Amino acid sequence: MAIINGKAYDWGDISVKLPGLEIEPQEISYNDELEKEAVYGKGQKPRGYGEGNYKADGKLSLLKDDFDDLVEYCKSQGVALYKLVIPKIVVSYANTTQRTKTDVLSTVTITKVNHKNGQGDKSLKVDLDLLVIGGVERDGLKAI
Repeated sequence: MAIINGKAYDWGDISVKLPGLEIEPQEISYNDELEKEAVYGKGQKPRGYGEGNYKADGKLSLLKDDFDDLVEYCKSQGVALYKLVIPKIVVSYANTTQRTKTDVLSTVTITKVNHKNGQGDKSLKVDLDLLVIGGVERDGLKAI
């Protein structure tokens, strides 16, 4: 649950849809950034700033059976797991008194797979590290 301006936002919904496959993730985290650096001229104070590259990435946690479905999907499509491109991952969240907010991660590819299992686990999870090529759009607002 996130607290935004004093209001509690509950876990909402994550959609990972590919033609013929829908996955139900357990958890998602994502971030993006635009490099910025102070630009100096005469004196010690910056005159302004310059911008560098934009980048976005994330992590998706799946139950092992959903990961297995993703692997089978890749096999059926004849594409390697690390070559798979997910057109969009949609994350929606809301509270009961406001409209649903939606973030969209566009053109996503997998960069790392991490299996984690431990004694006493009630379920098996797989974490996928993601590279978000198309960026993160927050409730209709593009990042850059």
